[in-house]
Amino acid sequence: MSGLSAGLLDRDIVLQTAATVQSDSGEVTFDWDRASNRRLWAQWFAKGTRETFRFQREGSYIDGVFRVYEITPRPTPDNSRILFEGRVFDLQGVTELGRGEGFDLAVVAHGEAP
Repeated sequence: MSGLSAGLLDRDIVLQTAATVQSDSGEVTFDWDRASNRRLWAQWFAKGTRETFRFQREGSYIDGVFRVYEITPRPTPDNSRILFEGRVFDLQGVTELGRGEGFDLAVVAHGEAP
């Protein structure tokens, strides 16, 4: 793994994958109460200095990327989210790094920190 350094993965996150539930009418929904949880180490990249300042001061809006090593199966934005420091981060997109060296998980969190 030439692209990622394990020493930089200093954020303890939880990747939640919601259980898929199908109603009698055939509609598929996600059940977060029965979600599977996977603990990962990640590196955090704030989208910009404004977001970093707001996160530290206000904590109302956070936009950035968690970088992680290989995840199997690959998470998808529709049924995955990240828990970090008591906040829920909605997964916006997944970008593969190199040839499966790792992934950048674009996230956004809204609302006040607990």
